[in-house]
Amino acid sequence: ASGLRSIGPFLNTLGLSNNSIGNEGLSSLVDALQTCTGLETLHLSDNDFSSAAAGLGSLSSLLQRYEVNLKHLNLSSCRINDEGLRALSQGAVNHCEEIDLFPNESITSTGLSYLSSSIRSDSCRVNTLYLQGMQIGDDGMEVLGQGLVGNQSLSLLSL
Repeated sequence: ASGLRSIGPFLNTLGLSNNSIGNEGLSSLVDALQTCTGLETLHLSDNDFSSAAAGLGSLSSLLQRYEVNLKHLNLSSCRINDEGLRALSQGAVNHCEEIDLFPNESITSTGLSYLSSSIRSDSCRVNTLYLQGMQIGDDGMEVLGQGLVGNQSLSLLSL
């Protein structure tokens, strides 16, 4: 993580997929990413964030800082659960253009309700949202539908 601090302003894409990163590693990574003002793409797929609500909350807080310009966030197959999605939603949805969350199968309609309220907000910037491979069901579709009402940014929703 300390190596990121020295190249931070010049780093455009960071791929850390399938690296056994958990909550502690994610929190350390978020600390190091504070200097990565040029970072536009972050790939964290295939890590285990099932117990990483705190780390995902830190990532959300980082995304809400004005100097962070992350456009693409890939969190596919990270075992994110409802609490993790709750911690992540506002920062990610209001600051990223593309978010990849498939197939985080532990997310239920409860987690989708947090995401839904974030995509309903006027500050939502997401234009591409990947949610395929989840067991969304009728309840999940209903809460997602509520979030789509009035959404001005989303142009691709993949279920």
